[in-house]
Amino acid sequence: MHRSLWTLWTVGLISAIFATGLRWQVERQYRKVALVVDGNEVRVLQALTGKPMPELLTELRQFGATGIAVSADLLSEQVQNGKVKVENETLTASNRQILSRIRSAIESQFGIQLPEPKKGMTGWEMPLPSSNLLSAQIFLGLDHELAKVAQKVGLEVVARLPNPTGLTEKGLKFWLREIRDVNAFAVIFEGEEVFGYRTMLPAVADAFRQTDCQIGILELVSQKGDRSLAAMLPEKVIRVHSVSARELVNFSQPELVDRFVRAVRERNIRLCYIRIPFHLKGDPLAVTKEYLSTLRQDLTQKGFLLGTPSPMPPTTAPIWLWGLIGLGAVTTGIAFLCLFVPLSTSQQWGLTVVGIALGIVLHLLQPIWAAKLMALGIAIAAPVLAIWFGAGATLRSGSRWQRTMTGIATCLAVIIACGLIESALMFDYRFWLKVSEFSGVKVSQLLPFLIVTAVALTQWMDTAELETHERYQVAYRNLQSLFDAPVKWGQAIGLLFILAAVAYWLVRTGNEPGLGVPMWELKLRAAIEDILGVRPRFKEFLLGHPMLVLSFFFLTGTHLEAKIGQWLAVPAVIGLASIMNTFSHAHTPIALSLLRTFHGIWLGLLIGVLLVLMLKWFSAARDRHLRNFSFAAKSEPTQAGLGQG
Repeated sequence: MHRSLWTLWTVGLISAIFATGLRWQVERQYRKVALVVDGNEVRVLQALTGKPMPELLTELRQFGATGIAVSADLLSEQVQNGKVKVENETLTASNRQILSRIRSAIESQFGIQLPEPKKGMTGWEMPLPSSNLLSAQIFLGLDHELAKVAQKVGLEVVARLPNPTGLTEKGLKFWLREIRDVNAFAVIFEGEEVFGYRTMLPAVADAFRQTDCQIGILELVSQKGDRSLAAMLPEKVIRVHSVSARELVNFSQPELVDRFVRAVRERNIRLCYIRIPFHLKGDPLAVTKEYLSTLRQDLTQKGFLLGTPSPMPPTTAPIWLWGLIGLGAVTTGIAFLCLFVPLSTSQQWGLTVVGIALGIVLHLLQPIWAAKLMALGIAIAAPVLAIWFGAGATLRSGSRWQRTMTGIATCLAVIIACGLIESALMFDYRFWLKVSEFSGVKVSQLLPFLIVTAVALTQWMDTAELETHERYQVAYRNLQSLFDAPVKWGQAIGLLFILAAVAYWLVRTGNEPGLGVPMWELKLRAAIEDILGVRPRFKEFLLGHPMLVLSFFFLTGTHLEAKIGQWLAVPAVIGLASIMNTFSHAHTPIALSLLRTFHGIWLGLLIGVLLVLMLKWFSAARDRHLRNFSFAAKSEPTQAGLGQG
């Protein structure tokens, strides 16, 4: 690529660094976390301890809880627990307020007019138009009683909203009134669907837009309609982490605490939905106290504040800043094209102008898709460019180790710079809240791997001195000879093994990996995180970066060793693509991504240098053995001749 375009690339990089600083400031201020306990489980805890609810909630607040989640009451539950009785299509209760609440809920949601409750022989009575009404799932509203007690002791309220069948505009108004009555600062949706799914989502979004209530979106759990509603209300979104009742029994208290702390630190979780670990042995209240207190202590030690979190500021990059960052992405693409296609200076400038113009137009129309497309492009190109420029740097003068380290430093500088540009392209709070996310994770991992493999197969690096058409002729002949060669059983088995390994790698990669993580790996991750504070990626420090050291060391050797070095670049590019993947996780704070990358680099380089030293030691030992063997072979005839004499 022409030097003038490298100047534009530098401008793009400086703009990306500036945007990274702005993002870091926003993330630094977004540090308040809510610890919300489940209201239904608190009632169970009250039954087990026998404490009055105000006293119990006060103790939970002292332990570390900042809020409580109140669920919706069902008419059928009122009948089951005996608060309401049904006799001859008539509801009977000892308390008039219970029947008045039922009457108000039915009228407000469905428009069915019911008579006022009247005093009867056995209590208060209210006739129903039909007993079939009881077979429907009728919600009576949120648990006002628990919400009032919670607010009196200083706890905030989170509303658990169901998605009632037959929801109408009247029902929507009813539920919004319920949210206001309990003064909920956030809602979390109950069940497998969000409130209003499927046909009422636009109306729900419009209604919530007029309130101060935040919308809790659960991570790791997909509720129908959650992404659509979040896209309509990104300024209201708060990310929620929870452990389901089914999962809870598989975790000890330290594991639960680690899980929540990791979610808050690494994924912008600001509402921790706490289920009480009744499965743990001991007094339930004492266990809950230790659990909440430890979680509060660990979060505060990490620099977080407990309380009611405010929504993330709706921060986006101004068009001029995004355009400058886009310069870095477009010129990276031009540099990538120049590796394989001969482009004149005018052609390079023309493509750059067209690319920037199209990017800005798309950003004005669809800013999220503009960011996604440019980020995907640089994620594919950057690992290949890093390998190429790093390999070129090994050709400079100096000792073998100097040239190796120069190549590694060049390679890593290119990949980190491109990672910052990729991250800055997604300078938008919707990416930081994972309302939108990077698209094409598997493609961005697989394509660099395939391109570097093709470069090694075609000996593209070896023909850099030739004209472009001659290089393609050599590449064609190399591929033709490869496909014409007979396949041996060992080669076929080796190829199948490689394909299986690549398939496993791809399945484990992505925003929603196809395979779960085994328990031993989770424990190993936690152990590494305890030592380093942030866990580097295994495929970086155990595979990619050690192979990078070996690859560049071999590239500085003999012609045969250089061939081996080119092939070692194939697994090395996996680590580089993983770095780009780290920066594509926009919902992870940028400081954490940089720290994770740093730990992966120094650990991987250390392992790689140790591997090189081991290879040198084995090579020296082999040479000594061959010299000794050669000396012994030469001395045998002499000894035989002396014996005959």
